[in-house]
This record gives sequence, C-alpha cells and structure tokens, in this order.
Amino acid sequence: MDSPRGSPIPGEVRDMAELERLRREIDEVDEELFRLFFRRFQLVEEIGKIKKQNGLTLTDERRESEVRDRWRSLAKKYGIPEVLADNLLNTLFSVSKMRELNPSSKRRITLVGYGGMARSLASLFRLVRHEVVVTGRNDSKAKSLAQEFNLAHMPMSQAFQWGELIILALPPEGVKSDSLERTLPLAKGRVVMDILSSKASLFAGLEELSARHGFRYVSIHPLFGPYLYPVGERIAIIPSSTSGDVEEVVTFWRESGLVPVLTSLDEHEKAMALVQVLPHFFLMGLNAGLDSVAKELNVDYSRFHTTNFRELHKILKRIKDLEGVIMEIQSYNPYAGEARRIGVRELYNLFSRLEGDKNDSVRLEDRK
Repeated sequence: MDSPRGSPIPGEVRDMAELERLRREIDEVDEELFRLFFRRFQLVEEIGKIKKQNGLTLTDERRESEVRDRWRSLAKKYGIPEVLADNLLNTLFSVSKMRELNPSSKRRITLVGYGGMARSLASLFRLVRHEVVVTGRNDSKAKSLAQEFNLAHMPMSQAFQWGELIILALPPEGVKSDSLERTLPLAKGRVVMDILSSKASLFAGLEELSARHGFRYVSIHPLFGPYLYPVGERIAIIPSSTSGDVEEVVTFWRESGLVPVLTSLDEHEKAMALVQVLPHFFLMGLNAGLDSVAKELNVDYSRFHTTNFRELHKILKRIKDLEGVIMEIQSYNPYAGEARRIGVRELYNLFSRLEGDKNDSVRLEDRK
C-alpha cells in the first residue's frame, strides 16, 4: 500500500534516523580530535621550554622526519590516504612551532619597508609579540602594513632612534637611496640588518657606513619566500667587521622562531648561486620553453597535468610572479654568470647524450 503523498515511507524514516545518529557520532569524534590536538599542543609547549633552556632551535629535522615516517605508516595501517596525513602533519608542525615560541625578552624593532618580505617579517614579529614600528619612504604604505598587523608607525627619523634593531626590508635601490643614507646616522649604537638576497654589491658600502656612523651592521638573508608566519624557516646571518657580538643577533632570530645559519659573505654568495640563481634560471627557461613548444606543437596541455607537473606548475607560476626579484638576484650575484654557464654546459651535455642515443637507435634500425 502506498504512503500518503508527501509522507516518508518507513524505510526512509529509519535511514534518516540512522543518518542523524552517525552525524552525532562524527560530532563526538571531532570533539575528541580537538581535545587530543589541545593535549598535543600542551606537550609541544613543554618541549619548547626544554629547547629554550638548552639553546635548541625550534626545527628538529631528524625528529620531523621520524614523525612523518610514523604518520605515513599509521596512514597505511588504517587505510587513510598519505596525502591527508602529510597535509595535516604540515599544519601541525607549523602550529606547534608557533606554540613553542617564547622569547626571553621583547625587543624594539624598526622595520623599514612594506613589500612582501616586510609583511612576512611583520607577521612573525607580531606572533612573537615584539614591539615593532613600521616605517619607510612611502608613509601611506608603511601605515597600511602597520595597521594590518596592529603595529605602530613612525616617520623614518623617529623610528631609527626608537628601535634597538633596525631591519632594512628593502630592494637594492632602496638600500642605495639618498633618504636612507641621510637617516642611517640616527642608528648610532643600534644593530642594522639588511635582507638582500645578493650581498656582494652593497655589503662593503653598508659596512663602511656602519664604521662611519657607529652602528653595528649584520647582514641577514631570510631563506624563505614572502609568506605569513614563517616559523621554523632558516635565516642566513653574515657578520661584518662592525657586528660586535653576533650571538645576540643569532639568539634574537632563534627566539623569534627561525633557524639561524651563520656564514661568511663569500660562502653565502656561492650558495645562493646554487640554490637561487641556477634553479631560477632553469625555471624561467622552462616557462619560456613550455609556451614555445605548446605553440609550435599546437596543443593545449592544461588538460593533461600529471601529479608532479601540477606541483611544478605552481612553482612556475610563483617564478613568474617574482620575476623582478629573481632578475635582481641574477644581476647582482657575483657567481651568477659562472653558475649559468656551467648549467647550460651540463644541459647541452644532456641534450647531446639524448640526441646521440636517438641517432644510435636510428642507425641500429638501419642495420636490421
């Protein structure tokens, strides 16, 4: 017998009741997950105190590798996709490092600049609760960045006298500007740091200015891109002849959540030729090559992205977005030309070997 129009049949009623019961159980499981997350973060904070007492960095790559391997094993055991375990663990690592942050003292920081890296550092300092003033030549842009993270803003002359640590989050032309050179004498007795990717062209000039005007110059290079809350990332620290006790700077960055890498100017420039100049050079070439080959073969390859290519394509998009900064590094690094020449030579060797293998196959077919 049919049910009256609009009335659910008995089987549907049972199904809806079961659906609601399962949803309530999911809600209970979710609450249990958050209770366990909270407990995990409590343990993380205890670990952070021990690390701080023993001068250890937030990031322990060996331990992170062990945890990742264990999570992947557990994902396999319970039939959960590895990608879910990896993505969740990446977020947990990031938040855990934030919970470990507990600097021994709050510092007064003058942040000069308002670009992507200035924004990244502003987010980090806000997280650590340092006192920060944002300043720069463009007053409205400096105010805008300060407001975004609820920081203070001052004119450059006032900000340089207020801060203990002055960070020049500026491109080369900003570091070389007349307005900065006029303001730097106000930094007497303070620590001044630039964040330039390539140091060789301006390091000596800033070192000379520091000796003349009595400020301590330490060059730094954040080894990460312009994104928010870069806790656990590395930062290169390059002392100059006027740095004084550079351990103060190392401790400041370690307690601000980054992993200091102490290095010399020459070692830094050579390393950047390897990890920045050469990869960027090839990736810019790959971007151009993809466009040219797609045009000549008359194919839309966007429908055929493999998993690996999809990840690579994200990187290629970032390369296009950062082309100005990348070309700056290509121009200023003293080892850039040598790195590119060696890279092209090895690429041509690979090309010749592959073409040779193809020709050998053709010749083998001819002999059959």
